[in-house]
Amino acid sequence: MKKFISKPAALIKYMLLAVLAVSFIAACGYDDVNEEKAQFIADYYAEDGIAGSALIEAEKLIDYIKAGYKTPDGKKVVILDVSSATPNKVVKGAVPAPQNNYFTESRSDGIAVIGNMVASGKKMDTSLRELGIDGNTLVVITASSHTANTIHRVFWTFKYWGFSNKYVKVLNGANTYIRTIENGIYMEEPVYRAIIPTTFSVKDLPAEKIDSYRASFGEVFDGAKNGIFKEDGSGSSILIPTMANAATVTNTNGQVIARVANNSNAFAGRIRGGSQLALDPSNPTYYSNEPKLYFNADGRFKKAEEILPLITRYVGEGEKAEFLPADKDKRIITHCGSGQSTAPHWFVLREILGYTNVAIYDGSWNEWGNFATFYVKDTTKDYVTVTGTDNKPASNYLISNPDTYTYTEKAAGTDISVSLGKNSVFKNVLWDTSFYTDYLVLRTKSDNGVLSSASTLSSADNEYDGDGREINTADKNYQADKSNTTGGNSGGASSGGGSAPSGC
Repeated sequence: MKKFISKPAALIKYMLLAVLAVSFIAACGYDDVNEEKAQFIADYYAEDGIAGSALIEAEKLIDYIKAGYKTPDGKKVVILDVSSATPNKVVKGAVPAPQNNYFTESRSDGIAVIGNMVASGKKMDTSLRELGIDGNTLVVITASSHTANTIHRVFWTFKYWGFSNKYVKVLNGANTYIRTIENGIYMEEPVYRAIIPTTFSVKDLPAEKIDSYRASFGEVFDGAKNGIFKEDGSGSSILIPTMANAATVTNTNGQVIARVANNSNAFAGRIRGGSQLALDPSNPTYYSNEPKLYFNADGRFKKAEEILPLITRYVGEGEKAEFLPADKDKRIITHCGSGQSTAPHWFVLREILGYTNVAIYDGSWNEWGNFATFYVKDTTKDYVTVTGTDNKPASNYLISNPDTYTYTEKAAGTDISVSLGKNSVFKNVLWDTSFYTDYLVLRTKSDNGVLSSASTLSSADNEYDGDGREINTADKNYQADKSNTTGGNSGGASSGGGSAPSGC
């Protein structure tokens, strides 16, 4: 393959081509410019899709630190410590960059505002510039612990906005491993170092990758509503809940039939067709979803062939089944409670096992589990326990009918009508996710009008009739608008960026 262009002047040239090519070709029809742009994009993303290419080993990073925070091909190196809390020590020269300060934002996919969603283009640009990142920067992401989901979530954010694996890496083993090297001399007290700001923008990146990495509410809703997701993984897309604390056990006659998401929402359950992850073969319930099982004792990732047998789906208590496809390009979506703790699972599937079309459902259960227009009218109980008469497990609990806006409690051999009332918080029946949720547990409504154990929406557009993909659309429009681009800002004297953090 053609060697990637690394000199700042050449990179500026091709970033300019990437930005201007569409309009230039339309006006002039120059095939050579089109081919040159296509080759640049192919080179830029050449490592993407190669399993393991997102990782950088500590020993290599130390070489870059010794070289003055420079790579052999001239990139400056910016190390981001994305620990949630201020760490006692960071990798030498690392910049403290807490995820929620720089890379998340409260946003809406059209129906209601949800916290900790992907950062908008405007916020991402501000963060990149403040952190001294430009088009000729190698970004290395780490945190206090190798199991910190902020590492993989921030990496996902960079990938969402179009960075390639040549320009953004995860430190393998994070601070856990590098602190063991040469008695930890590559760790130091965290300080904000003098950084030369840049004028770089996500608009300067050569290609748009947004839909590949982020599953919008609309995509997940359509998948559940139209039967696209199948528990056995046979659907055209696979949905994988990865809740580490989905501890609600639904059962009938003492037999466990499912484990479902349950965390202070309007209802509990599992998004219809979701393939519940059952990660730990040493657990007799085959349910533990702790991502620590992906790592060796030293904090570095296990090899792909060691991880693959661990990933199975929950079938029932003590039962598991394989479900990952042979097709590496099949669409796979992971989610958790907030879109954060699922990030290590997403990273393993996409960057370690080599599945090329894995996305995070950004809103996750915080969004899905609050879009219910009905509640149980009988305030004496939630509808959880079902008692049957034939000693057979029920296939579901509350069966919803979106045509008549009713629910039926399904016991073994008996259907019991459930009396419902309208939820005063959320009224947009078109987007009622409870109708497309398996193992549904509706919450009661208390005397003060608030759903029992439910978080309330800060806002809701009860007249919304769009496609539920507003964030992806807005971000694609932002990235496509080249009217205020910087022409690459690829480093060097003219870009306002290029030196290593001072004091390193």
